[in-house]
Amino acid sequence: MIPSVLSEAWCDRLRTAIDRCRADPGPHYGVLSPSGAPRVDSDLFRWGDDPDIGELTHVSPLVELAASLLRSSSVVLIEDQWFASVARARTPSPWHHDEPYYRLDRPFLTIWITLDPVSADGALRVVPGSHLTGELYSPVEFAAEGTTIDAGADQLTPVPDVDADPDRFTVWSWDMEPGDAIALDSRALHATGRTELDSEFRRLSTRWAHPDTRYRTRVTSTATFWDTIDHDLRNGDPIAGEVFPLVGVR
Repeated sequence: MIPSVLSEAWCDRLRTAIDRCRADPGPHYGVLSPSGAPRVDSDLFRWGDDPDIGELTHVSPLVELAASLLRSSSVVLIEDQWFASVARARTPSPWHHDEPYYRLDRPFLTIWITLDPVSADGALRVVPGSHLTGELYSPVEFAAEGTTIDAGADQLTPVPDVDADPDRFTVWSWDMEPGDAIALDSRALHATGRTELDSEFRRLSTRWAHPDTRYRTRVTSTATFWDTIDHDLRNGDPIAGEVFPLVGVR
């Protein structure tokens, strides 16, 4: 957990950006909460048409942080994704890791950042060290209508029930303020939303890859965007390009 990665001015810009995106949903927009429940929604790939999200992914402190953690002077932007929960919403994401959803030939980085104050039980929860086990767990369904994840069946190991086995799994979480971030290896087990929150909760995930990363076909289920965006990538191609831009530290 890295405190104060973004200033309050940045957080305000991004909260406004989420409002704009809700008013003009993109092709990847989805409602993640069940019908009739307090709304949780999300959208992907808005860096190209929303100016503030575009600056977040290209000139904000997140770029330098991502490059530092990936030990490079530039990084490949894989994805931006915002999530927004209205007050009293409770749609937890299940325990999972990001690795199997992405067609990349090596681990990558997720930077999760909150735009509103959130308690440890409502924020991202992580199993430390889980990225070092060598295990690749099967993708899981993220629930409700309009989900952006296609789980499907595969031959990978099912995700363990972390909360049911506290003796085996240590879980880290933090009370967080707007602009605080959590940086994750793509193989780290994590989940969110164990508790209902009294106020609106908006957050952003950005995903970054090392410039040497290449496209990798998978036989297991992956995030549906790989089949809906026009990337023209084949197995072994460098991932960096027009769809997944290479971003340098300024």
